[in-house]
Amino acid sequence: MSEDGSDVTRLDVKGKQEAYHDWEARTYEDKFNISYDDRCIDYARDRFRRVVDEGERFSRVLELGAGTGFLTINLALAGCLDGAELTVTDISSGMLDVCVENGRRHGVTLQPQPGDAEALPFPDASFDLVLGHAFLHHLPDPAAALAEAHRVLVPGGTLVIAGEPTRLGDRIAGVFKRAAWGGFRAVTTVPRLRHLRRPGIVESGGDARDAALAGLEHEVDLHTFDPADVEAMARVAGFAPVRVVTEELLANWVGWAVRTIEASVRPGVLGERWAFGAFNTWRRLSRIDRALEGVVPAALFYNLILHARRPVG
Repeated sequence: MSEDGSDVTRLDVKGKQEAYHDWEARTYEDKFNISYDDRCIDYARDRFRRVVDEGERFSRVLELGAGTGFLTINLALAGCLDGAELTVTDISSGMLDVCVENGRRHGVTLQPQPGDAEALPFPDASFDLVLGHAFLHHLPDPAAALAEAHRVLVPGGTLVIAGEPTRLGDRIAGVFKRAAWGGFRAVTTVPRLRHLRRPGIVESGGDARDAALAGLEHEVDLHTFDPADVEAMARVAGFAPVRVVTEELLANWVGWAVRTIEASVRPGVLGERWAFGAFNTWRRLSRIDRALEGVVPAALFYNLILHARRPVG
């Protein structure tokens, strides 16, 4: 990469994904307040248990687009993957390095393998569970990734992908993101509150390359989804049965406002009290959202969860 980072713009879409996520790997968890405590363990387990019964057991698990390990590590800490061999893959080797270190720190052994979710480096029928969280929308060809997940699953194997944005839900979330960002910026124009703002790239000691890589943030989110389209993609890939559920309506509106503030504020300011307070608010609103499911159109909810199986025979 050139000194001024100008060649970032010449990377293809996967090159940009790799470069951006390598760069962001060391600060990603601080930016989004990711942890491996009761708050995030509960979140990961609840997403998983929405579609996978308590009694199901798995021996060989793969997470696609594993990032820093949020889903697999927290599911392991929750006891959902007991006894399983855990493999993690990501196009970003930087993310995988952080992922493996996070696993080591929390007593979870992970087998890392850099790879492209659209062309997985694993033999057919290698796993009985394939996982993913908030990665499908980064891929140029999500349908290819579903086909690859089908290929590497054993007959009867399970696919669970959570945390993917719905098209309408994302549009609504955008209103709350912009409102939270505008409100935060307005409040912190007060001189004695300006120190609360997250420092810019250069202010933090970065250079032109860092600024160029940071600028890729708005280029790596490629898709939002209609839930029916995701279900259709999974069926075309060969999965049956296929189930798509959506969640987070009110909880999402508050959640995105919270995440926007977390991404805007100086690191170290908010602390655990903020994190748990925000999570408990989100959880209370989620209970209301569950009551609204079946009343409010599914497409208005923000997150979708895909659960599917590779047929036997």
